[in-house]
Amino acid sequence: MFKTFRGNKKPYLIRLLFAIIFFAIASGAFLFDFKPLAYVMSFSFVPAFIKTFVDFSIITLLILIINLILAFVFGRFYCSVFCPLGILQDIIGTAFFRKSGKTPNLFYIRYTILAFALGALTVGAAAVFRYLDPYSTFGNLVTGFVHFKEVSLFTFVPLVVLAVFVLCKNRIFCTSVCPAGTILGLCSRFGLYKMSISKELCKKCGQCEKECPTGAIDSKEQSLDNERCIRCMRCVAKCPGGGILFEKQRTEIKFEPSRRNFITTGVVLAVAAGVLAKGKDIAHTITEAFKKRPILPPGAVSPEEFAQKCTNCGLCVEHCKGKILKKPDADYETVHIDFSKGSGKCEFDCKNCSDICPTGAIKKMTLEEKQNCRIGLVKLTPDTCSKCGLCAHVCPKGALEYTTGQAPKYNAAKCIGCGACQKICPTHSVEIVSINKQSQL
Repeated sequence: MFKTFRGNKKPYLIRLLFAIIFFAIASGAFLFDFKPLAYVMSFSFVPAFIKTFVDFSIITLLILIINLILAFVFGRFYCSVFCPLGILQDIIGTAFFRKSGKTPNLFYIRYTILAFALGALTVGAAAVFRYLDPYSTFGNLVTGFVHFKEVSLFTFVPLVVLAVFVLCKNRIFCTSVCPAGTILGLCSRFGLYKMSISKELCKKCGQCEKECPTGAIDSKEQSLDNERCIRCMRCVAKCPGGGILFEKQRTEIKFEPSRRNFITTGVVLAVAAGVLAKGKDIAHTITEAFKKRPILPPGAVSPEEFAQKCTNCGLCVEHCKGKILKKPDADYETVHIDFSKGSGKCEFDCKNCSDICPTGAIKKMTLEEKQNCRIGLVKLTPDTCSKCGLCAHVCPKGALEYTTGQAPKYNAAKCIGCGACQKICPTHSVEIVSINKQSQL
């Protein structure tokens, strides 16, 4: 491996090139109806990590393991190359000419947040990640501001908070808040190849410290914190003496009493988070019983289960063929179906949301399974029915039978609640209502 880059700008430029390419791919996945781009996002660390817990599969586990191994060997370069929110922070920082400088190592804060996130996730609740997941936050920011009419608190507040973080301490969100960054940083800390500062070659000019977006460098002490270093290679490009080393190093594992006690406390916090997540699930179930329940995309199973797994990344919303999926609003905390939008129906030959959901909140289904998945039921009002028979004509499952001059007869056993009948009814006599749990016909 390289023992020194000797002021070489190539590593930085190569890293920057790949970051730009992946940022374009990530943006395209959320902005364009092109499924291959969306599939690429399933290989991202956070979606794979969440899916391993909430919807386990061997492929997802392999993706997760590969990400962890790469971080262990080479460090957390994922954060500077493959994390779209991290790259967005770099863009904001560059736009405001933000320099970082040395930043305190907020060890206790980031591991407390991680303990809560993992504790909730072990009981199948992705709720904590919903608000801290860089992947989902990026998706909501991009789609919210491109589709300006949909800008809401779910978009505006995260952007303001992110901008404040960047303007205050550049990438402090990545090093002190983001659970994914904490996990990757832990792998990097005990990893094989590390970056360090050569005391022989270092000129103590301080350029590396000024350029470091994570505040991981102390130029006076000639030290570099590999747990927070994201391998952006800015320090390498700026170092006039080639004093930044990248080589295989041994890691001495020291357990300080304070950190040992904190680890014990972290375990307790993780358990507490799991208990709280379950409590929230029960409370959510009770609350939902007294208000209108949402109609969810096929494969979401139930509002309670979907709320625990969905991170609201918005990928399904952008790729919905019928454009009937809606982002969270004041009424519902997760993505849901709004039959007043788009084509007004769940397209019978489409299963995009099932195919591209990166966390497993929407289960994978074959087209046949999707076409037999009941997401709602029909509520028919015969008194206002014009007896035109259009609803029966468009029903893909034959759940409505029409006899000339009579209101259609409804067979609930055949209905999947796709909304085709509601859309075409000229007198609004047909309405799709929610159900407690989705099922197969």
